[in-house]
Amino acid sequence: MPKPKPEDFIHYPNAPTPSVYIQYKGIMDMQDLYDTIADFFRRKKFKFYEIQQRHRRPGPFGAEILYQFKATRKVEDYYKWIVDINIETFDMHDVEVVLKDGTKKKMTKGRIWVHLIGMVELDYEKLWEKSAFMAGLRGFYHKYIIKKKIEGVWWDELYVRIVLGLHALIKERLKMLSEGYESRHESGVH
Repeated sequence: MPKPKPEDFIHYPNAPTPSVYIQYKGIMDMQDLYDTIADFFRRKKFKFYEIQQRHRRPGPFGAEILYQFKATRKVEDYYKWIVDINIETFDMHDVEVVLKDGTKKKMTKGRIWVHLIGMVELDYEKLWEKSAFMAGLRGFYHKYIIKKKIEGVWWDELYVRIVLGLHALIKERLKMLSEGYESRHESGVH
């Protein structure tokens, strides 16, 4: 999904980020992955919700499980960040792994597909939707007054710091080859 256009903010006050995906096949610790994602959002002061967990009956290759999470954070009075996380696992079955120190641990073997998408929701309390005149003022406010903040600060900060940061953290926990991302150690000053 491309970066939102200025005319999109007039009628639909949301600015979604591009979708980010991870596909992995191998041995993983699902409890550690879940705890890592929840801890990431707790440290960033988000409210973290588990929307759905669906377990399909195991087929000949293993179980299929769908996890859906939502994290929200009211950043200011006018906008909030929303991050949707969908994790699907396929062909899952438990295996016993011997760690480097010689201890045995139960882990999960299978395939995992992770989908991350963020959204900046503007006017989340719907204060500007009381009348058609107020909705027109909101369109003017988005298009001419805070357009640069929406595109250059709020949207970009959500995408780079939260969505891509979580993407890198999940890859790190899954022990994938590309651990980290290029703006990992930025100072945080705009």
